[in-house]
Parts: sequence; C-alpha cells; structure tokens
Amino acid sequence: GALDILSEQNRGPRASKPKNQITAEHSSSIDDSKNNKSLSKIHDESYNRPDFSTDYKNAKFFIIKSYSEDNVHKSIKYGVWASTPNGNKKLDAAYREAKENQDPCPVFLFFSVNASAQFCGVAEMVGPVDFDKSVDYWQQDKWSGQFPVKWHFIKDVPNSQFRHIILENNDNKPVTNSRDTQEVRLEQGVEMLNIFKSFETDTSILDDFDFYEDRQKAMQERKARQQASLMSVGVVGETEHRNTVSLSNDFMKQMSKSFAQVVCLDDGNKDGTAIERTSSASDGSKVARVKLEDAMAAAVSSGQAS
Repeated sequence: GALDILSEQNRGPRASKPKNQITAEHSSSIDDSKNNKSLSKIHDESYNRPDFSTDYKNAKFFIIKSYSEDNVHKSIKYGVWASTPNGNKKLDAAYREAKENQDPCPVFLFFSVNASAQFCGVAEMVGPVDFDKSVDYWQQDKWSGQFPVKWHFIKDVPNSQFRHIILENNDNKPVTNSRDTQEVRLEQGVEMLNIFKSFETDTSILDDFDFYEDRQKAMQERKARQQASLMSVGVVGETEHRNTVSLSNDFMKQMSKSFAQVVCLDDGNKDGTAIERTSSASDGSKVARVKLEDAMAAAVSSGQAS
C-alpha cells in the first residue's frame, strides 16, 4: 500500500519480523553491499568496532530523543543532526567547552526514538552548531540549524539494558526516562558506552535502510508536487489579476470615449430647431441621462467583447 510518509515512524519493519528472517536478510544485505556503493557506505566496518575505546577520563554525554527513525536514518546517511533551538544551544555550548580543554574531550550522543523502548545508536558531535544552516530532508519542517556527527554504534539495544543506570542530575530517574539533550555524567556515560559495545544483537536501523530510503523519496516527491501546485496557483492568480486590470483600463477608455460622444452630441443639439431649444429643462435632462446610460452600456459591451 501507499506509504504513510507523514507519520512519525518509531520502529521500522524489522520490529515485526521473526528473528531468523532478520538474520538471513542482514547477512544477505551485507553480501549485496559489496556490489552497491551506497549500501557499502552504510555497512562499512566503521560502526560497532570491537576495538572502540570506552576508557575516557574526560568526555561529555547527552541523551538524544528523536521523534522518528526517519530522522535517525537521515543523520546516519548525511552525518548531521539538528535539535530544538534550546537543545542546539546546549549542545553547542558543551562542544565549545570541550574543545577548550587541554586534554581530548569527545561529546557523545546516545540516540533513542520516542516510544521505541530502545536505544538505536551512539554518535559523536564533531563540530559546532551552524545556527544559520538548515536542511529540508527532516521528517517534519520544524528543525533549524545543524551540526556534524560521526556514528560509532548502530544497533538496537533495549531499554532493559540501561534501566539500572540512575541519573542524580535528573531527580534520580533511570536514564531511560530522560528528555532530549539530558546530560549524563562521566561514570554513567562510560557505562552506557560499554553496554553498547558489548551488547550482541541481530537488528539495527541499517536493516530498514531501504524502507527509509523509499519513505524519503516519497516525501521529496510529495514536496515537489506541492511546490509545483503552489507555483501553478500563483501564475493563474497573477494572470487573472492582469486580465482584471486590463479590462478596467479598457472599460475606462471606452467610457471616456462614449462620454465625449455624448457631450459632442449635446453641443450639436444647441444649434437645433427652435422647438428643440424651447424644450423643458426636465425633458433635456432626461434625454441627456438616456444618452449617458446608452454610452455606459456600449462601453460595458465593448469591454466584455475585448
């Protein structure tokens, strides 16, 4: 059926597939990626590396809550992210503060889609926020600004793996109850990195990448149709306005011409017979009114014909 491209997608088709089917498709997609440049870029060996270091004496960690997996797909595909205005300011300040440290201080982002009951990956913020640059491929047109990210882990890890981690800086709530851009302190952040590194799973958003590629294509086509429709309406409206102005100008010219004819006719009558000159004033005004009405009717008829 038709894709519901306007809906927020918190889990792709992999969520409803049997585990053995997912495993077979995952292996097949990796094999196919060898002959497909776009897929090989996604399934390369830079993600989920077993030698990824999780030993940090200085690092910053934040929870990222996405409205949809569509946006996570775009982040992996294009290497960027955009938060809310307040979120962007918070992350930008943290990144700039981290860069001021003499020792390396990476800024890690733990991604979780709302209502998905899992975390879906870890990315690193590798540049400041560009508040003046926005893109048009997010699922909803409400995100402004962006910053570059590098993805390190892309895998589905259920909330149950993290629920024991309590954040003192968030009313002692489990990390799974965090809001967007909630900061996680060093000790808990390192623990979350280790969980991501060691957790074995057969599923990730990479399994549904073709699904989200199709959704992105459908969204782009829909936007193109909308823009074409708006442009068409604008051209029609402009044409109608131009025709109306032209008709009004022609009408006024015709009226002026007809009125001039009436005046000339009336001046000619002043040299008429004595009987006409002795007509009553009321009869004269009546004749003039009839002549003027005829002139207006002729002007309207001429304007419509043109």
